Amino acid sequence: MIKRIICIALLLSASVVASAQESGELSGLFRTRYMRTDNRGDLTNYSVWVSFGYLKYEHKFNDWLSLGAQGNGLVNFGIDNITKRDPLTGAGPIYEGNLWNQNRMEGGHEFALPQLYATLNFDKHKITLGRFLRDTPAINAEVWPFPNALQGIWYEFDPNEKLKVQFGGIHQIAPRFTGRFEGIGESIGQVGTGVGVDGNPSGYPGNVDADFLAIANVNVEISEKLSLDVWNYFADNISNSLLIEPTLKFDEGFNLKTILIYQRRVGDGGNANPSLRYFSSSSATYYGLRLEKKQNADLFQLNFSRISDDGRLLLPREWGKEPFYAFQRRTRVEGFQDVTTIMGKWQRNWDDENRNMRFYTSLSWSSLPNPNDALRSKLKVPSNIHLDTSLKYEPKTSGFKGFSAEVYTAYRFLNDEIGGDESLRINKVDIFHLDLILSYSF
Repeated sequence: MIKRIICIALLLSASVVASAQESGELSGLFRTRYMRTDNRGDLTNYSVWVSFGYLKYEHKFNDWLSLGAQGNGLVNFGIDNITKRDPLTGAGPIYEGNLWNQNRMEGGHEFALPQLYATLNFDKHKITLGRFLRDTPAINAEVWPFPNALQGIWYEFDPNEKLKVQFGGIHQIAPRFTGRFEGIGESIGQVGTGVGVDGNPSGYPGNVDADFLAIANVNVEISEKLSLDVWNYFADNISNSLLIEPTLKFDEGFNLKTILIYQRRVGDGGNANPSLRYFSSSSATYYGLRLEKKQNADLFQLNFSRISDDGRLLLPREWGKEPFYAFQRRTRVEGFQDVTTIMGKWQRNWDDENRNMRFYTSLSWSSLPNPNDALRSKLKVPSNIHLDTSLKYEPKTSGFKGFSAEVYTAYRFLNDEIGGDESLRINKVDIFHLDLILSYSF
């Protein structure tokens, strides 16, 4: 049904091309990225060098109709380092593999069409049909290597500046690891599948039965100091995830945010066979707290995250990065239960007529369950301390506008006992990680 509506909308749109009043808008991005992970001792190191980018074109025909499309391309400059395995543990790359999924990508290049949509505007109502990108807490359009794209219908209602309502009906998703549109169930299980609650390798990849994803959001400004953001994600036959996030603003740049995520299993949790099931727990709960201070060019944060011991909290990595307050790049606690993380962050911006520069650093302490406790630890990551830094530079001078360069580094220290099991160390703890990113956008 949704496909028919999309086709009708696009055909109707094509019929009014001749009446176009305004020119289209072309934008794009080209990015080259080098990523490397150094493991301790004789464990294998991994690296990858890829370039990717996109071209997007949107044409507004009149006040109520616009059409848009976006094409993405990815080039890998040598996949040998992606396919190699550590001789002791049999492990391959994790972060580098996320830039190039060797199980889904062939050759040295890939292409995708993440966006092909029609947008209909009617006063305070907007409807988007087709393939499009949306940024939500649990489903978001990460840029690399492909954006997490949705296919279906999206409705937005903006009656005033203090209220926004959104609804989405999604029947296919293109995970960022492949760029290929697949059914809701098929899109889950392409990376980081870990182990099931029985300790055996997860059996859900390719076996998740789900036909659609329904998303609802209400964002309301209750007063000048208090706002509330509520999201609900209903994944057919898998789970329902409710996210509630109030924000309280104080004087002198202080903000206090809290977040609650409550999940419950829906239907079979993805499959009637427990060994092939994705969502095994009956429910799961996450709550977080963020105290934030903005002072001139500085931003200070103190973040607290807690996943209760009720069950595994599952937000598919294929659908975007985690919304947890203590989230850091190259970290992941989705799939765990009984987790506590405390994280502090400092960020500073320098902005003048010649350049914009941003630096941040963050340090976290995470108490994770025993990595051999399969019920609570899907990815078998030990407790750790994670330190990272980022420096990004964007010149504004003539001839260099649109360029940027970023250097990101991270070190994760083991803060647990793992004995002599190096499979619990490689790519997980006692690692140094480097990410160099050069970009040009227009």
